[in-house]
Amino acid sequence: MLQSSKKNYALWIYYHRLDKDILFKALVNYVEPKLRLEESNLEQLRSQKASAGTSGKAVKQLEKQIDRQEALIAEIRDFEEKLRRAANFNLEPDLNDGVVLNIAPLWELVPWSEAKKYWQELTAGKYEWSTIGKQLRAKGIVKC
Repeated sequence: MLQSSKKNYALWIYYHRLDKDILFKALVNYVEPKLRLEESNLEQLRSQKASAGTSGKAVKQLEKQIDRQEALIAEIRDFEEKLRRAANFNLEPDLNDGVVLNIAPLWELVPWSEAKKYWQELTAGKYEWSTIGKQLRAKGIVKC
C-alpha cells in the first residue's frame, strides 16, 4: 500500500505484478485522474460560493469545504511528487531481492518504517549483491 502523508489517499500495488513501468502506470491511470477530479470538485465549490454571496451559514460551510478540498489536493500533489520521484529512478523490480528491497525506494509512501531504513542502507551500498543495489550503483545513487 502506498499512501499520502495524512492517509486520505492510497493505492494498492500487487507485488507479483511489479514491473519497471508500474509506478508510471499508477501515476497516469490513478493519481493524475484523481487530481483532476478533485481540482474539478474544488472549482465547483468555488462557483457555488461565488453564487451564494458573501455572508450566511451556507457561505461559511462552503468556505470550510473549500479549505478541506484544497488540503486534499495539496496532499495528493505531495503524493504524486513522491511517487514520481521514485518512478524516475527507473528501477527494474526483482522479486528475488525480496519485498523489503523492492519497496525501499517508495519509503516516503509506505506505512512501514522499515522501508526508510532499508533505503538508507541501499544508498549506503549495503546490499550490493541485490539487483536493486546494482541498479542504484549504476545510476550513481549509492553514496560510496
